[in-house]
Amino acid sequence: MGHRRKRNAQGAKSATEAGGFSRRTMVAGTAATAVVAAVSHLANPAHAQAPDPSSPQDMMAFLLLSEALTGVNRQLLAPELDKDDPGIDPINIKNDYFRWINAKDETSSFAVMLKFVKDNPKSLPGDIVAFVNTTKDDNIKFLARSIILLWYLGSWYEPKDLKIQAASANPARISSEVVSPKAYTQGFVWQIAGAHPMGYSNLQFGYWSRNPRDPFDQNPLLAPPTTPNLP
Repeated sequence: MGHRRKRNAQGAKSATEAGGFSRRTMVAGTAATAVVAAVSHLANPAHAQAPDPSSPQDMMAFLLLSEALTGVNRQLLAPELDKDDPGIDPINIKNDYFRWINAKDETSSFAVMLKFVKDNPKSLPGDIVAFVNTTKDDNIKFLARSIILLWYLGSWYEPKDLKIQAASANPARISSEVVSPKAYTQGFVWQIAGAHPMGYSNLQFGYWSRNPRDPFDQNPLLAPPTTPNLP
């Protein structure tokens, strides 16, 4: 019986070696497969982790992205970043916008854009805009448009609706959704126009008696000069 077991064991060993398979090669092959999968996962340029509004890196990437898309200085998007006069941002609309975009994006386009900014932290605004404009992914292009409209109007326009309208021969009105009461008052369109949304104003009493300020005025907080009465 012992000799039979020995012969069987030798036969099994020979068959395994002939087929090039053993427990060791199986374990090694499994490990190699796992490594290849991990490397491929990291090397995929389209892969990006889900955006996290509590992450300082993700928030800064969002501000840099927004600055490039809107043309609005990041210190206006986040007043606490002002190096000369740092402070706090009591309104903190950027957090609301970040969470809103993250929740509405069903294509991972937001994550891809933030990944590009984080991978290229010293990129100029023009580089970020070029990335958006040259991508072949329409989801990214139209999400970028939605982000611009969100900052300027405080309202959300679905990227898919913007895409449909862009291809339409007869563009019609696009429905939108006001993100929040706070967003309603914070659209940059009002600051640029020197006006305010209907039903709300943080301007001083009597502002209506003055002409709107010139957005290119070097002293935007000063009232525009009055024209003297000529004889």
